[in-house]
Amino acid sequence: MGIRDFIRYLEEHRERLRSGEEIPAEERSEMLKQAEMMVGMAEAAIKELDSVLRNRRINLPEEHAVRFAQDVFRHLRDEEEKVKRRLRALSP
Repeated sequence: MGIRDFIRYLEEHRERLRSGEEIPAEERSEMLKQAEMMVGMAEAAIKELDSVLRNRRINLPEEHAVRFAQDVFRHLRDEEEKVKRRLRALSP
């Protein structure tokens, strides 16, 4: 899954939750599974970028780019965590 897929799935999850329609248990379970996978992917990317900052000599522009990427992944992770919480709250 690429970053564009990640963002598309995040938007689909948000829209589905915003629609106000009841989400069948099977679909809710699949969405939760996707959300958990996406959060895991974002966390792994954040850790890898931390590793780059700690273990390699990089120049200042590269460091800024890596930190920017980390911020993007943190934001996406946090937004998908919100989706997970809402999905869990819907579970009976």
